[in-house]
Amino acid sequence: MTHFVDRVPFRWDVPGALELRDLLAGVYTRSAQAEQLAKRAGVATGYINWEQPMMSVWFEAMEKAANQKCLRPLLEAVTEGPDQAVAERVRELLATQPVVEAPDRPAGPGDFADFDDPDQLERQIFRSHTLQDVAFLRRGTELATSVCRLRVTDADGTRYHGTAFRITDDLLLTNHHVLYDRDGGAPRAIEAWFGYETELNGRAREHQVVPCDVESADGDPELDWAVVRSAEPLPADALRVTLPSAVQVSRDDRVYIIQHPHGGPKKLAARHNVVRHVDDTVVQYWTDTEQGSSGSPVFDEQWNLMAVHRRWLRIGADDEPAEFRNEGVRIERVLDGLVRKRLV
Repeated sequence: MTHFVDRVPFRWDVPGALELRDLLAGVYTRSAQAEQLAKRAGVATGYINWEQPMMSVWFEAMEKAANQKCLRPLLEAVTEGPDQAVAERVRELLATQPVVEAPDRPAGPGDFADFDDPDQLERQIFRSHTLQDVAFLRRGTELATSVCRLRVTDADGTRYHGTAFRITDDLLLTNHHVLYDRDGGAPRAIEAWFGYETELNGRAREHQVVPCDVESADGDPELDWAVVRSAEPLPADALRVTLPSAVQVSRDDRVYIIQHPHGGPKKLAARHNVVRHVDDTVVQYWTDTEQGSSGSPVFDEQWNLMAVHRRWLRIGADDEPAEFRNEGVRIERVLDGLVRKRLV
């Protein structure tokens, strides 16, 4: 019997076909990645619309590759990639006897009250793929150790709060407006609270307060970033967040923000977290923040630092329906300033 990947035209109703598409769309989430693989396999890529959502891109790419008898070479190119877990799964689907989803029993009468669905199998509810490896949780927990609550005392003795995160042995990155007042006045005192968190039962964990050297504070009011050095050693378990020289971010990507909203215990924002706008300077997103979240790190789905959160804003004219977004300064622009000032 002809293997399902070698059939022309490609059939989507055979076991493994949709699994394969969903697997590829979940791993290769950018058109450039998919197009590069297709070209490597000899697929005539000019017949494929690479501007669609990735689920549609892979639907079309698999059909076109099958018609050109290039689907198997395309999948073999995937198995040569760096993600060995994905490569192994593709090999299972390419096997003479493909390893496919276990068949579900048909729903019987009364299984679902007042519900009739012609397809009761598990499914991806929306077009946007949201499944992630559990390693995502582990890495997020590790990086959360780098994030701290700031308590800043200004020249008048007023105290206010914000968020910062560790980027070198003793350097913390935050917003300029967190450290400096509206007139650019320098702070009188700064404390960094590491490990300020609660357990699932609501019990507060013991945290460590580290004083900072106010004389070391520096930054850029226009791009709204600032740094300060700790006056004492930072906790040994607090990770340093890598500052990438370039990041890839597009509209509809997802971002995650670890923060101290309202000056309270550390939180993770990970719902309705879609990127709405990107340019050379800022990233705007729907990810939740609150007062006190200024200075928080904004991460992508691989936990790469993407931006430093700084504010919310309203999009649209006053007489139009409002869209509210949060905004961060791209980390490339921050890194440019840090290098220019010889702070890193």
